[in-house]
Amino acid sequence: MALFGLDKVLSKPTIKISQAIYDQIVEHAKDSYPDECCGILIGATMRVRCVLYIHPTVNTNKERSQDRYIIDPREIFLMDKEAKAQGAEIVGFYHSHPDHPDKPSATDREWGQAGYSYMIASVNGGKDVSVKSWIFHDENEAFKEEKIKISE
Repeated sequence: MALFGLDKVLSKPTIKISQAIYDQIVEHAKDSYPDECCGILIGATMRVRCVLYIHPTVNTNKERSQDRYIIDPREIFLMDKEAKAQGAEIVGFYHSHPDHPDKPSATDREWGQAGYSYMIASVNGGKDVSVKSWIFHDENEAFKEEKIKISE
């Protein structure tokens, strides 16, 4: 039994994702290299955040597509509406960092919104990919790494 909710404070945040969806993100990152890819994570939040499916999007940033991504706000609106119709919600976003670490940049933090998961796929040379997930809950705090729990 947890005392005063300390289990939530001490445990690392977790996001659950299937191997197939994880592989889709990795392939999207590789296919988009040397540009950043991006997409929306659709799922549900119970005790842990679960990704049910993804919606790959087009990076609409034409001027700096190799180090910045932009998802059309209308697409986010439409996906939010579709997710809610299916009893789901937007739980976060993913994007790639071509030839850079899978850690949030200053721009990622500046543009990030509290409560969403941000999965970042580092793509080195268009082949080697590593993925980490990040979250923050208060506007004044830094990103914290989320554990990615991959299921079959």
